[in-house]
Amino acid sequence: MAKPTKSGRRPSAGRTPDAVRLRARSFPSEKLILAIGLIAACAVYIYQVSNLWFTQDDAFISYRYAANALRGDGLVFNAGEHVEGYTNFLWVILLVLAGSLNFAFDPVAKVLGIASGLGLIILTGLWVRAAWQELRWGNGVGAAIAAALLVAGNGSIAYWSVSGLETAWFAFWTCLAVWWWVRRSWLTIPALTIACLSRPEGALIWGLLVLAEWVWGEGLRNAIRLASGIVLLVPFAIFKVWYYGSFLPNPFYAKTGLGLEYLQSGFDYAWLYLRQYGFFGAAALLAIFSLRILPRRWRAIPAIWLVYTAYIVFVGGDVLKAHRFFVPGTVLLAVSVLVSLGWVFNRFIGGRMAPWVTTAAGLAMAAWTMLGPADSLARIRDMELALVSKMSEVSRNLTEVDKSNFSLAVSTIGKMSFDLLGHRVIDMLGLTDSTIARHPESVPGNVSTWRERNFNASYLLSQDPDYILFSTGHKPSAPAERALLLHKKYRRNYYTILFAPKGGSKMLAISKRKGVYTGPDEVWPTIQLAHDVNDALNLMINDKSKESFDRFYAIQRNGPGDFPLPYMFMADVLRKQGANDLALDYADSALAIDSFAVMAWWEKATVYNAKHDTAQLQGVARHLSRLAPWLIGFW
Repeated sequence: MAKPTKSGRRPSAGRTPDAVRLRARSFPSEKLILAIGLIAACAVYIYQVSNLWFTQDDAFISYRYAANALRGDGLVFNAGEHVEGYTNFLWVILLVLAGSLNFAFDPVAKVLGIASGLGLIILTGLWVRAAWQELRWGNGVGAAIAAALLVAGNGSIAYWSVSGLETAWFAFWTCLAVWWWVRRSWLTIPALTIACLSRPEGALIWGLLVLAEWVWGEGLRNAIRLASGIVLLVPFAIFKVWYYGSFLPNPFYAKTGLGLEYLQSGFDYAWLYLRQYGFFGAAALLAIFSLRILPRRWRAIPAIWLVYTAYIVFVGGDVLKAHRFFVPGTVLLAVSVLVSLGWVFNRFIGGRMAPWVTTAAGLAMAAWTMLGPADSLARIRDMELALVSKMSEVSRNLTEVDKSNFSLAVSTIGKMSFDLLGHRVIDMLGLTDSTIARHPESVPGNVSTWRERNFNASYLLSQDPDYILFSTGHKPSAPAERALLLHKKYRRNYYTILFAPKGGSKMLAISKRKGVYTGPDEVWPTIQLAHDVNDALNLMINDKSKESFDRFYAIQRNGPGDFPLPYMFMADVLRKQGANDLALDYADSALAIDSFAVMAWWEKATVYNAKHDTAQLQGVARHLSRLAPWLIGFW
């Protein structure tokens, strides 16, 4: 018989006082190992963040709203225009508060984003450990560390944490709300409120948790109680309707739509994520499998991920790359995957080996996650850096040569709009313009790879912006840009000025308004004109000069006669091939259509400079001094 302890109680069978003391001493070591593992995961994440350091162009939209609020214009994109062109109200308010304390927007946004990413990693580890203990599979330390590394190795989380946008912040509060709901904490409602104020999708998470409470929780009464918490958002809804005249944000109208093209876009978006971070769909199958493994209340974790993924597919995915919409569900997926792996290995291996094998499998998946998409993320980040740099350079050039309070229409509004505070900036895609978003035009066949398909070229031209900037220079990539080419008012009343870039060879192009247009605005009957221009310029970019020349020649023969662009680019092709005299002829043909054709004057200047024809060069310089004097001497 076991001897009584000092308390007078006999230890239970198989648990001697020494064994109890040994078990007690083991807990600190488990916690220490978990802490070390989580710190290592956080270090991996910080390493990824440092390699992906950049600011997304769209972040500057929020910065402009915050800056205008601090300037006294209100939460507006353009002074006097009450349009909710953002979808991250609380994020903008946080930026306003930071700005009022003289903190710069971008560093504050990055600190909040990085801190949110760290919170996601720690939450993942604690969540998986709690799941393993709930299922009585052991302490779950190894699985927890593997799950934390799986999230830390997910480059899309690091990418969006440092982007300046609210993505990681929203993901953190969303996952924290689900975690607290699983733990039956009253903090669920405050977390959901923060998530809803940060992004509209927070309302979807709230609704799913209400449904989960009814199905897997405490029943209908508690579900109603959880749903009633939405009353906290009533003041926000009243403010939106009063201030902006709409409950839904303007980007909802600009981006969303119904149709097979949206579903196809959504499937492509989801499949790319599953290929790069979901192990070719295996992670989704594991999430589905975890529905039958997890305890009743915990089943909300994979269920929410599955429904949220279906929602992403339904809305057509996201226009921004690097899997932004999937960041909030990454933690839920990681928890589901590690639970499913744990069940498989406990079932078929069992014993002491199961946790080790699960940990090893999780670490292998984390390594795949980190290394596989790394090059793709780096390319996306480099393209975004190049875009922001280009937009910053164009805005700097404009403000140097034009000191007026000019207006600008552009299809990528972020960095340029922030650099041009005080100027009216019209978003050609309608994100910050309610007329374009809610009253779009339709041109048969006007499709492109851009997800933002709304445009209203007639309205845009009626606003007479002083400048119109295409995101890729002369090339009409977006549907809104292609629609403009069909309008005679655009072709006749705007001419392209050029800026010589610093440290580059490709000229920066932007269209400038000539003045008041009094002629009719006839619309070319087919979008094929814009498609042909886009294709011809793509051929030129890919060094297919002959094919490009032939396409421009066909455009000139079959297109409107008021269009100097084909002649200008044919002159460019001929000059680069050494046919200088022919290049001059084609440049003159462009100038016969429009004497404002800056590129044609530039081509002539380049040819005369190569010929050392000083007299002719001086004559061309006189014309350029009237249109683009900053170009003189750059040839």
